[in-house]
Amino acid sequence: MPVKVLFLTLKTFSLTGGIEKVCRSLSRVLYDLSEEGIVQSTVYSMYDKNTDRDSRYLSKNQFRGFEGKKERFVIQSFLAGLKTDVIILSHIHLINNVYFIKKIHPHKKIYLLAHGIEIWKKLSDAKLKMLNQLDKIICVSEFTAQKVMDMHHIPTERIEVLNNCLDPFYHLSTEFEKPQNLLDRYHLSNKHLILFSLSRLSSSEKYKGYDHTIELLPKLLESYPNLVYLLAGKWDAVEKKRLDDLISKNNLQNHIKMIGFIDEAELTEHFLLSDLFILPSKKEGFGIVFIEALASGLRVIAGNKDGSVDALRGGALGVLVDPDDQQEILASISPLLGHAQTQQEKKNLQEKCIHAFGYANYLQSFKNTIINTTIN
Repeated sequence: MPVKVLFLTLKTFSLTGGIEKVCRSLSRVLYDLSEEGIVQSTVYSMYDKNTDRDSRYLSKNQFRGFEGKKERFVIQSFLAGLKTDVIILSHIHLINNVYFIKKIHPHKKIYLLAHGIEIWKKLSDAKLKMLNQLDKIICVSEFTAQKVMDMHHIPTERIEVLNNCLDPFYHLSTEFEKPQNLLDRYHLSNKHLILFSLSRLSSSEKYKGYDHTIELLPKLLESYPNLVYLLAGKWDAVEKKRLDDLISKNNLQNHIKMIGFIDEAELTEHFLLSDLFILPSKKEGFGIVFIEALASGLRVIAGNKDGSVDALRGGALGVLVDPDDQQEILASISPLLGHAQTQQEKKNLQEKCIHAFGYANYLQSFKNTIINTTIN
């Protein structure tokens, strides 16, 4: 008999953030396990529409979007949850939905995906009580796992670390030339050295480290006058003003391009365009963007104080730096810019990334988790 699995999400297809990417990959896992006859799966999304579903990840009869109708979502999740063996929550905000299910059926398995900052925060006593009743908290990195144990005193045996994977449909390039269309779009040439960061640019999240990179640019330009920094991602007005002032203060208007939102279809091309991806953050739960860059053969510099350590395999796949040490960041950037990667080096980096974070490994790990559910 297949294990009946209900996966509850906030958004899966209507946004392209890190949590949504995890939800899509897990949806595909449940689809594949359904095809194997191991599970019978359903995905409920609170905010997506039915028409948001991407047919590559799961079939029409496996998905239901509730278009932000919260009461209907809660009621239907409760009723469906009573008939399933395993409930997987994509976010701590959904924990209230399953509290009474666990009360009625204490042996029903309920798992929570723990990504990062959303679960590191102080929780209410009621939510903390619910958290302690879950059967397993699946953390995306060792850093997130440690945070959950330290902050919420969850026993080790109920914590599992499962690193995020590359999206099963992520475009893997077999050629590593810089795309001419993007060189033209940004008025660049093959003579330019290109630093690249991709992050949400939010005034409430000043821990990504892109401002540190801006401050280091004048020093880097002394050795690399053809250096250009592409800073990508949606911004809010307050953060845009702060960064514009910082750029102006350092007279960097000709060397920094804030290029805004990047469509998923062009993500790989932007990595191919660049010579180095840098995001020395301090509060990254994991950092899917790092493995996407690596899968495109692009070298990465990340911070050594958060989940980025897992994404770079402790430094085996990239350079880890103290995000608070400007000199260390500078010393890491310079030698990388001084060495142009060969096509073979890019290919090797891509292969290492796929070996570490390919979808097949992720599928197998979840398969083991589901099989263990039926055994226990």
